[in-house]
Amino acid sequence: MASDAGTVEGVDLCERERPVSAPASERVSDLASGATYELKDAAAEELSLSGADWRLTGWYPNQWQPRLSMELGVSILPAVAELPATVPGSVQTDLRAAGRMADPFVGLDSLHGEWVTQREWIYSKTVQIPDGWERERCELVFEGLDYAGSVFWNGRKAADFEGTFLPVVVDVTGSLAPGGVNLLQVMFRQPPELDGQVGYSSRIRHLKARFGYGWDWIPRMVAVGIWRDVRLRTYEGVAVRDFYPEAAPAAAAGQGAVSFRTELEVMRSGAYDCLYALEDAEGRTIWQASRREVLRAGPVRLTLAAEVAGIDLWWPAGMGAQPLYRARIELRDGDGRILAAAARTIGFRRIEWRANPGSPAEALPYTAVVNGIPVFLRGVNWVPVSPYYGAVTEADYRARLDPLADMNVNVLRVWGGGIIETPAFYDYCDRRGLLVWQELLQSSSALDNCPPDDPQLLERLAAVTTAAVREKRAHPSLLLWCGGNELMWEGFRPVDERHANIAMLAGLIRELDPGRRFLPASASGPAFCADARDFGRGVHHDVHGPWLYAGSPGHYAFFNGDDALFRSETGTPGASRAGLLRALRGACDVWPPTADNPYWTHRGSWWVPWDAVSESFGPWRRDVDELEEFARCSRFLQKESLRYSSEATRRRAPQASGFLVWMGNEPFPNNANTSVLEYDGMPKPAYYALKKAFAPIHVSARYDRTDYRTGDAFRAEIHLHAEYAEALHPAAGAVVRAAAFDFGGALLAERDFAAFPLPSGSTSLGAVAFAVPELAEPVFLLRLEAAAMDGRTLAETTYLFTAADVGCSWEALRSLPEAGTVTVLPASAADREVLISNQSSVAAVELWIEAEDDEGRPVRFADNGLTLLPGECRTVGWSGGNGRLSSLRAEGFNARAEYRGEHS
Repeated sequence: MASDAGTVEGVDLCERERPVSAPASERVSDLASGATYELKDAAAEELSLSGADWRLTGWYPNQWQPRLSMELGVSILPAVAELPATVPGSVQTDLRAAGRMADPFVGLDSLHGEWVTQREWIYSKTVQIPDGWERERCELVFEGLDYAGSVFWNGRKAADFEGTFLPVVVDVTGSLAPGGVNLLQVMFRQPPELDGQVGYSSRIRHLKARFGYGWDWIPRMVAVGIWRDVRLRTYEGVAVRDFYPEAAPAAAAGQGAVSFRTELEVMRSGAYDCLYALEDAEGRTIWQASRREVLRAGPVRLTLAAEVAGIDLWWPAGMGAQPLYRARIELRDGDGRILAAAARTIGFRRIEWRANPGSPAEALPYTAVVNGIPVFLRGVNWVPVSPYYGAVTEADYRARLDPLADMNVNVLRVWGGGIIETPAFYDYCDRRGLLVWQELLQSSSALDNCPPDDPQLLERLAAVTTAAVREKRAHPSLLLWCGGNELMWEGFRPVDERHANIAMLAGLIRELDPGRRFLPASASGPAFCADARDFGRGVHHDVHGPWLYAGSPGHYAFFNGDDALFRSETGTPGASRAGLLRALRGACDVWPPTADNPYWTHRGSWWVPWDAVSESFGPWRRDVDELEEFARCSRFLQKESLRYSSEATRRRAPQASGFLVWMGNEPFPNNANTSVLEYDGMPKPAYYALKKAFAPIHVSARYDRTDYRTGDAFRAEIHLHAEYAEALHPAAGAVVRAAAFDFGGALLAERDFAAFPLPSGSTSLGAVAFAVPELAEPVFLLRLEAAAMDGRTLAETTYLFTAADVGCSWEALRSLPEAGTVTVLPASAADREVLISNQSSVAAVELWIEAEDDEGRPVRFADNGLTLLPGECRTVGWSGGNGRLSSLRAEGFNARAEYRGEHS
């Protein structure tokens, strides 16, 4: 070797990773009696090789292979000289950190990174082995290599690999260098070419994250590199190849059942002590057992069934707590030495599926029942945090998942064109009660949406699915497996188990995770999208779309007539905040936001908002930069659209059993997109409307349109939503007030409704109605408030309406009289709260609060997009940042305020 990252000589191209055989038949023996043991850490004989001490070099294809150039007689130099690298990560993030690649999130600069996939890359690391560490067997374990190449150990090829989502285990027994200093190199070939969003699903031959090849919310950004952890492990006698402690509540309260299933590779026949234990969240052992096993060499499967007392149920978010337990196994020799160990986090809950009331006989059941209580699934579609998903940290996950958990989400659909999500993601969902709908790396392609049935691809898909199921199935957050996104036969008919691909996956799930739900695809049932012409025919089961606001009255008529049993994808685009659009423009022109502006087409070409915003808010001048107002209008349309579609679906519960927004997060800073969180995790206005619509207690209005004329009849049917009321609030009640106000705060109509005890589910309370009078300004609002018997506010919603004789439906919001006396300031030095007040004579409409800490990081508010009546003030909490605000401002359609004082 010339250097740590140099070329490799003396390579045997026929060497391969040694495969592990399939497990043998089950063996069971009696429990030992009377003995107790102290279990040790499961990873005692592992060395982590992850970290920032790797090196990276880039090569033109094959030029890393020969030691000398035949033409020149000198060493061939790499195309990209050695630079520092971090594992897990990606080639692109290492190049960016070294200043060798432009920031792909600025302007059009992602185009300047596309060359990376035209090179071959070598990661190198010197591995120091402690004296006496190596035992009978030694293995290199790569949890994720993206995508294909070879592993070299001390200058010789140890394995070839292919597949982003297949763990690679390389036997390096007996090949550790004298003195303990070893060279590890991982070479990546050029990644395969795949269809991006538009192409042919049936022709897919590689299981790599497809979104990176270009989707409507990300340009081409194809990741390469070591994207999950690397470790070196050693053991003797026996190795744990799979450990699955399946947990479920028992019939008696406070009792749980755990079925321990362990797959071993036994290298040496003999007697082993198998120790099992269950610990609570504080590390206290609440159950343990041991037994002596006499094992023959080869693959072995062990089982043990346990009944455990004193356990608490795990609940989805909003329904209760999420107690977690740690299940463990150790195998020891006769001297008590730990030879192998494994551990998993588990939770005790039972999930069943119930047919929707009144659904067609052939429809799948879509109502989730958790621990005996039906759950309305409310959530978002989740895509990778970054195109370079290997570099995503736990802090990055928290920055996106914390807001979603606070949005009252209880389910995340991990979309099929992305990745099998990481342990950090699942651990978070376990802790916060977020159910996970995990899809299996397949997606539609527009020209052909049928999944592949190529035998080699199905073999790879089976291997990847097996690895995913074994890694994820113990997580209490795992709700279901799904074959993929928008997989359909011709005519946009969702596939089912009649397709060989789906039949294979369904069979695997039945074999490996038999208690878990498997859906063939999303959407599922006879129809992909709901069509108003087919309402009432029973053909809308789990549907996708629409993805645009249809205006007034079209949007409201559609969702008032909707009959879908479940909505796993419904969305509307909204622009990012104007400050971010300006900050990331680079050398581009930020205005106008039109289809002939490359800044907008590069960063979300499907969702360029010019036409949609113009249709609702009237014309804009191309030669005058009005970005702030334009973005505000775009964001308002997304908010109005998603609020009504989500509320309308929830009003139909239990006939409708869930609503998932397309989409929650985004991996690239789009100028406009359907996400409710921006790239950096900051919410859009739609986020706050959904936060209320998804709350366990909510009050909503059903109406026919948002634009009126003087003398028109206005009518809104008021609904109270109180999920789990019978189980969680059996004695609670509420008073609901519906009040309509004009722009100056004068009362137009009001009505009170009593709900005692609090009804469970969605209940129509009655209606508020009046004739729209002649108004001084063509805007009025409807305020709904639900209060507990002790006066506490349980829920509050404000709806806007226009009453103009001419113009587009929302155009009146652009010319409202100014609310001149609006203030925003920190509420106190001790609390993370701000006080926003409207002391003017007119309403302040859609006030959006923004603030940064003294390091320039934006903070997130508990509520936002506020409409304040004259004389009204609100106290709003905030989170994030370092606790000190350096800037604070609020701006709406007709008001703006800024606080310039110091606060700490």
